[in-house]
Amino acid sequence: MKALLRNWWVIAFIAMVGAVYVQAMHKKNRDLYALQEKVERLTLAKTAALEEKEELLLRMDAKEDPEWLELVLKEKLGVVAKGEVKVVFE
Repeated sequence: MKALLRNWWVIAFIAMVGAVYVQAMHKKNRDLYALQEKVERLTLAKTAALEEKEELLLRMDAKEDPEWLELVLKEKLGVVAKGEVKVVFE
């Protein structure tokens, strides 16, 4: 008991080091969680970009196709073919 009282500063030092360690671990875990969320968001963005790229490549390959031209006219300009009825929802 006398030895503990004589060396109180060692106990205080160990307690401070332990507190700093716990705080550092908490910060590391918080940063790790934030980085995992960022990786997940970037993965989703990458997947969406790759899908868009694939769609654009398909459109580029099909630009000479008459069916594709008809589809573009229908989508962008609202053109309808003979015998079709155009329905507009308000």
